[in-house]
Amino acid sequence: MSSSFQREWLTDLLETAPSVVFFAILRSGHDLELAGWIGTGLSAMVLFGFLASRVRFNPILLGINIHLFIVTPLIVSVYQFGFPEVGATLTRYSQSAVLVTILLVGIALTLLSRDGFIGAGELSPTAAQSHSAKLLIATLAATAWAITHHESVITGVALPIIALFGLRRFLIARWLDRNNQITGIAAVGSGAMFSNGPESGAVS
Repeated sequence: MSSSFQREWLTDLLETAPSVVFFAILRSGHDLELAGWIGTGLSAMVLFGFLASRVRFNPILLGINIHLFIVTPLIVSVYQFGFPEVGATLTRYSQSAVLVTILLVGIALTLLSRDGFIGAGELSPTAAQSHSAKLLIATLAATAWAITHHESVITGVALPIIALFGLRRFLIARWLDRNNQITGIAAVGSGAMFSNGPESGAVS
């Protein structure tokens, strides 16, 4: 197993860990606030750890971890400042709102980052912007779906996010294939590693 493959596998695991732990604690019958604070702490470790280590984020997982980082402190603060109705509404939509955060992160990356929302350094700047726009449109549709189907976490949140992961991988793979840059593809967790030969790097 190449070192780039190992890095990709490890970073995918680390980025996915906060949300996996959050749902595991929640499904085990523990309090939502407790699960939320644990998710906040773990996502903070991933976000600041990746920044300090200059590790490339998976753009979709970046949105998920930013959401985990802010949502519980936000809801708790709203309750503490005496707005229980607003807090109840935020709690009801807290899980489906992760798509809103992913969308906002996607817009920011598309406007401010060379690699855009697609987050693949191998793509040309024009291709990165084009595919980022396609991924943004899909995320907007997924956000609308999540908000209108917030009663079910699997149908309203999990399936749209899985679809976004798949679309991102497909767009990157199609561009690389058309430009004869793929010699191997290894799916890793929620991302993929695209090899351009022995000196290839990882795409989160």
